[in-house]
Amino acid sequence: MRFRLFYEGELHSSGNNSKRPGHKHDIRREFHKQFRELWRVDGNLNEWMDYAAHKAVPEFQRIADRHGKLGYHWVPLVSDETFTHCSIDVLMLRPGKVGGLILDTDIDNRLKTLFDALQIPTSQSQLPETPASDEDPFFVLLEKDSLISSVSVTTDRLLATERFIRKDVPDSLTLSLAQSANRDHVVLIISVAIHATKTTLDNLHLIG
Repeated sequence: MRFRLFYEGELHSSGNNSKRPGHKHDIRREFHKQFRELWRVDGNLNEWMDYAAHKAVPEFQRIADRHGKLGYHWVPLVSDETFTHCSIDVLMLRPGKVGGLILDTDIDNRLKTLFDALQIPTSQSQLPETPASDEDPFFVLLEKDSLISSVSVTTDRLLATERFIRKDVPDSLTLSLAQSANRDHVVLIISVAIHATKTTLDNLHLIG
């Protein structure tokens, strides 16, 4: 199975998340909406049923029932249970100078924030006390981030800086303001491919 995820917003270095403990979950919520839609529109997923006790139950509900944690019911798409792992290809666009993106972006620590947002959280401190009404169950990519088997990252300059420009300053300052005040702003296109360590009846829907 292959699909793409989209994110636009702030992406802080993992070391800075103590200042905003809910930052990772804010990103996780954006991906939750996309995974919920993926389960709705993908035929392999929305027709995946558990027929135990002669009763058809959507597979996502069975997964959610098995992954109750920290007051939430989680639906990981990639898990040990299904013998799956995934490869991730990230295109990261951000304001900045050509040639200075790697030095300025702190790629490794920002990717750590991203990967944490793609998995079931490990600490209650990252979460609100209760899920919102449309977050039960809560859809994520990963049971744990160790199920990411390979990663590739491409960075480039985000040219749509007009969205950051303040209207109350002289034109000569707008570009520098856009690049400095919004250096944490990114656009991410994330390509995901799911693979199996072994083929079973429980993962044919994910690797087909």
